[in-house]
Amino acid sequence: MCKVHTTKKVYLTNRHIELLNITNDVKNFVKESGINNGQCTVFSMHTTTALLINENEPGLEEDIPSFLKKIVPYDDNYHHHHYYSKDGRMAVNAWAHLRSILLGLSVTIPVINGELALGGRENIYLVELDGPQKRTVIIQVIGTGESKG
Repeated sequence: MCKVHTTKKVYLTNRHIELLNITNDVKNFVKESGINNGQCTVFSMHTTTALLINENEPGLEEDIPSFLKKIVPYDDNYHHHHYYSKDGRMAVNAWAHLRSILLGLSVTIPVINGELALGGRENIYLVELDGPQKRTVIIQVIGTGESKG
């Protein structure tokens, strides 16, 4: 029988663009779920963040923001930059939305024998693109095995 186990995790970011390694949180949740075989999806609830899988290496953690700034610069003439009456404020973060669509809002990882099937150097990152802010991520594990909750 298929089981589903879901949680929300909240992260506080500290910088305008930041990579937060959330791998241990996801691994711990998979372990607690009791799911032995299936899939784990990690999804961001914000259109100015992203999720990615990459190597946990400090140089890459600096290179990724630099790369994003080059391909989607802050100082372009974006149509999104206007007064947003719904919120009563200026919308001036088009670059964050565009960077997010390049990276994506979710990652899905197989769960095999109760563990994430990540490569030896692969880690899961929440990428803040318009911080600092409070960000919510949904972690959902679907599969077979004993579900605890």
